[in-house]
Amino acid sequence: MVKFYKPEAKKASPKHFSVVITDADIKGKGLGKREDVTWFVSGALPGEEVVVRELSRKGNVGEAELINVLKRSPERQEPVCRYFGKCGGCSLQHMSEREELLCKVNGIKRLMNKVFRLEIPEPDRAETGARYGYRRSLRLSVQGDRREIHLGFRQEKNSKIVEITECPVLKEELSHLIQPLRETLLKLSNYKLIGHLELVSGNNGKAVLVRTINVLPECDEELFREFGNREKTAVYLQIRHEKGREDLVQREELKFLNPEIFGGERLWYDDAGVKVSFTPGDFIQVNGEMNARMVAAVTEYLDPAPDDEIWDLFSGGGNFALALAGKVKHVYGIEVVKNMVQEAGMNAEALGISNAEFILQDLSDDFEKTVWAKSQVNKVLLDPGRQGADKVMQHLIRKKVPRVVYVSCNPLTMIRDLKPLLENGYVFEKWSAFNMFPNTEHVETVVLLSREK
Repeated sequence: MVKFYKPEAKKASPKHFSVVITDADIKGKGLGKREDVTWFVSGALPGEEVVVRELSRKGNVGEAELINVLKRSPERQEPVCRYFGKCGGCSLQHMSEREELLCKVNGIKRLMNKVFRLEIPEPDRAETGARYGYRRSLRLSVQGDRREIHLGFRQEKNSKIVEITECPVLKEELSHLIQPLRETLLKLSNYKLIGHLELVSGNNGKAVLVRTINVLPECDEELFREFGNREKTAVYLQIRHEKGREDLVQREELKFLNPEIFGGERLWYDDAGVKVSFTPGDFIQVNGEMNARMVAAVTEYLDPAPDDEIWDLFSGGGNFALALAGKVKHVYGIEVVKNMVQEAGMNAEALGISNAEFILQDLSDDFEKTVWAKSQVNKVLLDPGRQGADKVMQHLIRKKVPRVVYVSCNPLTMIRDLKPLLENGYVFEKWSAFNMFPNTEHVETVVLLSREK
């Protein structure tokens, strides 16, 4: 049964004041003006009149804490999660699905209009999916002392852990593992060796990755093995060995405790109709439904043809490249994480794909003299992390690639990166927004640029 969280009403004081919320920023904070000061209020929605308390102010911009809602928006919802406002995650549960997506789309468009100095069109796709039960991977923090062990999420701007027994945005089969994991941790002889836990699921099962700061005693390994077999869950140990072990090639070792769990098969997903195998700890998109829609949009924007040669920069485990390979002449996947390059190559081989080449390269370094950088590609896909891809932009400008598709999880770095392209012969064609992380401030954006002929 779903349990609704109801916050306690806060009492007003002389330091409190009321403000009418007229808009929201890209992170979902309400915006309201009072006596020429624009106030940013977390938890407030457009159309509401709220009582707030000032937290900080610089000039005519201030941050305020929501104390009470005097006039309620019809878009306001009761948060489902009992930990809302405590763990620092899923901070937009008070918004309706419609309001959340609108806030993100308008925020991105407003930023692009301001920086690009263009009249950016409405997105041709603005999509969202299930608000709960969508996450197929999650990291849990572990802390403990002599009396108890805490398992959960770190508070926002705080190292303290909010202990949880469930997580509504996590896939149900993974959420059900949290309590059995806590019981297993309580039995360990040395729980202080545990760094954190990662839960992940694929189409064929679920797994737990236990990150440790040194080798676990055999009795503790056996406890995790028993947990895995009992819960029908693969268990991996990511062991960070102590310093001074010069005989080790790598400081980290991955140990699979119960490889028989999937009959020798690895975890995999097929969001885009292509089977992608992966190892727990690898980066994968957490929302399979939205990833499938995003891969479809990227494919449409690239408009692949049999003679195309494409760069997939920041290619990860081949999420896009493997789906594109069957439609083009050649794909070069460029990635800085070694094991992801290896995983992508293994997947290509397993799928019988011979025209996808995966190359290890740090794209923040000088790469222009490498063999792959001199290849004659006519289309480029970029999918960088939150830091963006600013070092790549000048190379694309010099290379005059006709078609560029940029996938971003950070609108600010995306806009920074695309600005020089727009100033050097590229045209903004269209864009899409995908609510990959419902209930949070994060959003995934896909933009298509073409070079003027």
